[in-house]
Amino acid sequence: MGCGSPLGDLFYLADALLYRTYDSPLPPGGRGAGGEGNESLRARLYRMYGEGQIGEEVFHALCALAERGQLRPADLAVHLARARRGVSQRGDAAIQNALRGIRARLAQLSQARVTSEKVLADLETRLLDLDERMVGKEQVARQAVAQDEGIARQRLAEKAELASSRERLAAQAQVLRADLDRLDDLCAQLEAKAVELEAVQTRSRLSEEVLK
Repeated sequence: MGCGSPLGDLFYLADALLYRTYDSPLPPGGRGAGGEGNESLRARLYRMYGEGQIGEEVFHALCALAERGQLRPADLAVHLARARRGVSQRGDAAIQNALRGIRARLAQLSQARVTSEKVLADLETRLLDLDERMVGKEQVARQAVAQDEGIARQRLAEKAELASSRERLAAQAQVLRADLDRLDDLCAQLEAKAVELEAVQTRSRLSEEVLK
């Protein structure tokens, strides 16, 4: 989803990844009550959030409405109007809102990494166990083939079942590794954006001091 705000896009991508790896709520598709597509409203919501027009609390409240399919254009318009009324103070407040959003996502992504790494370690342990079991089944089949072909065929069938299970687990591990790579990329982008915003904020405050 492109929401027209670089930071809003990063927030959306982070939430999408967290939904996959850490059970974070990402509203499903659908249409809101106002006739505008729910995805279009969500794009506007993330854009406002990424631009600092709304804070973390308002963002999550509106996300909850979107999840229930109840988010309307009027809901966003109200908060956009409030942001515009406070335009004289909006610069610093917008940066603070954006920084809070970044820090919240970084904390969630960090926790998601810990959880995902544990799941990946469990998967890899299980894969090693399956490998050992498959080797054991094949060895038993080789030893039994001369004495009892029935037992040999049974052990090979059991090995095939283990191989099927291993294939499924290996695919899950591969997806999880790819998610961890994307998670690291997102963290790097969010951290870079935070440094950029902090620099802008510092320059703005210095300019205000000079003008006093």
